[in-house]
Amino acid sequence: MKNLIITIEKTGTGLSAYAGDYPGIATVAGNFSELKENISEVIEAETDYLLEKGMKKEAKDLKNSTIEYAVDFNQFFEYFSMINKTEFAKYIGINPSLFRQYTKGIVPVSDRRMAEIENGIHKLAKDLSEISFV
Repeated sequence: MKNLIITIEKTGTGLSAYAGDYPGIATVAGNFSELKENISEVIEAETDYLLEKGMKKEAKDLKNSTIEYAVDFNQFFEYFSMINKTEFAKYIGINPSLFRQYTKGIVPVSDRRMAEIENGIHKLAKDLSEISFV
């Protein structure tokens, strides 16, 4: 099974997305939920097109691809501005001032540090998904 990496970029009106390895896969949307739905529709249309062209293997590979969404680090915190950078940095154990410099592109982020931040985002999502209000 192939990974289909969808790159997401913030635009003036919402989001755009494209698969760098697959020129026929691109869309725009107002929010992330809509974007994911649009990507599914584009993949379905592209799969149908490949089948019409007799490219059964390619259609099957595309249909069975695992979709991975990739977002630019700086744009992530711009789009999800409700995440307080200072408090998030404390949550994952990074100096808040240094973290703000990372998000503004003032200081480069190492691959190791980027992995820590990404793991922190996933941990926060997991923590939030386990909460119920009473």
